[in-house]
Amino acid sequence: MRATLNQLEAFYWIARLGGFHAAATRLNLTQPTVSLRIRGLEEALGLRLFERSGRQARLTTEGRHLLPQAERMVGLAEELQLKTALSDP
Repeated sequence: MRATLNQLEAFYWIARLGGFHAAATRLNLTQPTVSLRIRGLEEALGLRLFERSGRQARLTTEGRHLLPQAERMVGLAEELQLKTALSDP
């Protein structure tokens, strides 16, 4: 199974905002949906990405290594969406 852009986007926002609930709010999703995306991403990569403590989520070493790549991918996806929106008459 491959990692999806939706999973990487959830990962990115959890890392940036510090929690699953905050990321869910930012993505306009439910917290269980965000949790499922992260579980799928961790299974696809065979890595544990977060240390969970209540509503807080801290990156593991593996998560810290993945973050720059996820950041680039999310940025490229946003750039593509913006470019498409601007060129649509």
